[in-house]
Amino acid sequence: MKKQLVQSAVLLGCMLLTATFIYSRPPGGGGGGGAGAPIDGGLSLLIGAGASYGIKKLYKKKEKNADNN
Repeated sequence: MKKQLVQSAVLLGCMLLTATFIYSRPPGGGGGGGAGAPIDGGLSLLIGAGASYGIKKLYKKKEKNADNN
């Protein structure tokens, strides 16, 4: 039973790797066009969210220090 399970796992792994190589792009990009991912919109949102979170944390820390004094 264990031998059959190992053989099935190896066969499945080989099949998945073969499918990956068949549908992968050729070396060197080969497709032309803009291969890069657009990061402008998402990156600017992440920077804005990080900046506003940092400002909020500084404001809360400033309020906490003012209450302690």
